[in-house]
Formats: sequence, structure tokens, C-alpha cells
Amino acid sequence: MEFDNLITSPFGIGERLILELLRRGESVFAVYPTAKDVPMSFLGKKNIKYGFVRFEQDPILNKSLPRKVKHVFHLFDLQNAGLVKLFKANTLATLLLLDWAKGAGVQTFTYLSSGEVYGSGENVTEKAPLQPSGYYAGTKHQAEMLLEFFRRAFQINIVRLFFPFGKGVEQGFIADMARAIESGEPFESHYGRVSPTFGDDVITPLIAIRDRKEPGIYNICGSAVEVKAIAEMIADVLGKSATSVRPGKYVLCGDSGPVREKVGFAETPLNKALGRSFEDTK
Repeated sequence: MEFDNLITSPFGIGERLILELLRRGESVFAVYPTAKDVPMSFLGKKNIKYGFVRFEQDPILNKSLPRKVKHVFHLFDLQNAGLVKLFKANTLATLLLLDWAKGAGVQTFTYLSSGEVYGSGENVTEKAPLQPSGYYAGTKHQAEMLLEFFRRAFQINIVRLFFPFGKGVEQGFIADMARAIESGEPFESHYGRVSPTFGDDVITPLIAIRDRKEPGIYNICGSAVEVKAIAEMIADVLGKSATSVRPGKYVLCGDSGPVREKVGFAETPLNKALGRSFEDTK
């Protein structure tokens, strides 16, 4: 059987992407770490099958993934782990998936990278130099470098997502800040201003990028905002105090103009997006 789409990391953004593709009548092969991670709401749905892979553990993909797939959305990402596990999860796993894709008839390979590969900057465009400042960002940069060796095999799309958050997104800058505010623990931010991105706003652009039929690099990000303002909005949703959040001196804000024009990216107001993300956790 040939699947229309294969999606790694079907949590948060991935889960919403799966639901939208199913709504459009497309078939999906979703890759989960274990069988117990499959949401109960997905059981019994048509046009979806499952595979089980722990990307941070040197997987043998041919035993777990289908023989034929048209489109890959590689969303899997690990941010909080030891150095070896981060390398295996973010860099080596991407290479293994690319190698598998060569034999699976893949037409497009869309890789979800990070805006952190730029290091810092204001209104950062896709042409800005890559200067990752941390190990996590370095592993994403390394994965992007590996993609270059497969451009003759299939269409490569690189999506650099800036500080994603949303319901089901349990990793990253915003999620870590929210946990600190909820617990009252200090949160030392490297950044003083960022351009956070609501996961729900990413789904339509991801599909549009796949369907453009031309390779590209895309920054997807929300508007620039002070970290202190984000903390106060989260604290308001949670009914907590934001006094433990200490902004840093660096700025990392992307330019979303091209994705607004090319693939219809539209931004949910930040206060509404944070409310939808965290109102059920208070």
C-alpha cells in the first residue's frame, strides 16, 4: 500500500496536521514512539496506519515504515536530553529517514527545523547566516546540512519554526516558561525578545509548502514580542505571577513576510493563542 503522507512526531503540531490531512481525504502513516502513545481519539479512524519508532535509539526503519510514501513531514524533534541522545534524535535520525525515503518513492520531504539555527537577529530572513548558539540548534543545523545531499532524490523543503507553542507542544521555550510560571520556579531566558509561533497557525502553511512543487526554505514565525510580555500573558492565563521570569539580552525574531505571501500564513493574536494553549492546565 502506498500512503499519501508519513508524519513523524504526531503530537501537538503533528497531531493537528494528521487531522487536517485526514479531513482532506488523504492517507497518513503516523510514527509514534510506542503503541501506548497513540491517542484514543485516533483509534478506528479511516485512512491512518501506525508505525512505532524511537528515533533516539538507532532505529532500523525498514522494519517499521511502509514501503511506499509520497510525502514525508519530518517533525520529530528532541530538545531536552543528553548530547548523544540529542545528536541521535535530531541529526542521525534525519539521515536514516532520508536514506529510507530514497527507496520509498518519496516525492517531497518537508523538514521542521528551528529558527534557533540563526542564533540571534532582528527580522531574520531565510538568507541570514546560520550561527547556532547551542547544542540543540547545532543538531538541527547539522540535519539541514545532510538534507543537501538528497536534493536530487526528491523535493526538499526546510521550515524554520520560531519558538513554537500550543496544546500538546510540551518542549521548547514557551512550554518551559509556562512550567516555570506554574511552579513558581525561576526562568532564566537567553532572549529578551522573540517571535513565538502558535502551532495551529502552522498547519495550512505546511501543506501549502508541500504542494508548491518547488524546493525552498521558509521561516514561519509570529510577531516580535518582549519575553516579559509573553510571561505576563501566560501568568494571566494560569492565574500565577510572572515575577520569576528574567529576560535575557539577546533577540531572535524572524521575518514572516514571505510565508504570508507565498503560502498564506496567518497569525492568531498572541493573547488568544496562549489562552488556547494553557487555559486547561491551570
